[in-house]
Amino acid sequence: MFDVGGGELLLILLAVLLLFGPKKIPEVAQMVGKGIRQFRKAQEDLTQQIRDISAETASIVEERPRPTVTPVPESAPRIAPTPADDTDPSTEHTP
Repeated sequence: MFDVGGGELLLILLAVLLLFGPKKIPEVAQMVGKGIRQFRKAQEDLTQQIRDISAETASIVEERPRPTVTPVPESAPRIAPTPADDTDPSTEHTP
């Protein structure tokens, strides 16, 4: 993940030993461990909330009624739209 070699890791451990001393290293490691655990728990909680919201949204979508569409049979006559000018009542004639 971090691409750290053996020599680099040894150098990092030596620097930590010099900075904190042999008595503080267990305390520092414990604090780092607690921090990582808290981070993972927060990550799991967030993931669970996202799953809950996703499931709730999916159930709402499934419950919503879908509009029904009646297909038009192929044998039905096709009606061409008429222009608005042809509907003028003054030009109509009645037999």
